[in-house]
Amino acid sequence: MNLYIMQHGPCLPQEVHAEQPLSPVGREQIATTAQAMRIMGLWFDAVLCSPRAAAMQTARIVAEGMGYSTSCVTALPELAPATSIKACLEAMRPFERHQAVFVCGHLPLLADAASHLLSTGPKLSLALENSALLCLSVPNLSARGGALRWLLQPPQLQMIAAS
Repeated sequence: MNLYIMQHGPCLPQEVHAEQPLSPVGREQIATTAQAMRIMGLWFDAVLCSPRAAAMQTARIVAEGMGYSTSCVTALPELAPATSIKACLEAMRPFERHQAVFVCGHLPLLADAASHLLSTGPKLSLALENSALLCLSVPNLSARGGALRWLLQPPQLQMIAAS
């Protein structure tokens, strides 16, 4: 199974909007990322996200930008911040029969879950910035020692989208 993991795009500060939706820059950055993903030939059997505003918006922009309906986006409460890695991975288990799953949420949960799936030893430090895209290959969500296929930061995704 390939897991495509993305932290939501840049959002508004909580002082500006309590729900912290994507900022205009964030919406533009995610649309560019979706364009790069389409150019790369990526596809997904499932699109999962946190129910928080920025993650839902990010997942919907990615889905639309790749030609999927926004109705294919599944919000999982266990992808919200302050959730345990165990609860997060357990909630995703029904989707592990798929070949390609896109997951959008928050740090540190996503980076910690990726580290857990990649390493059988100490925690890995992954530079998963806003709008960065990480691809892991794992046999299932119970296994450890998966493979890091690649990690693309927003400037790299912008270059791909511009090509």
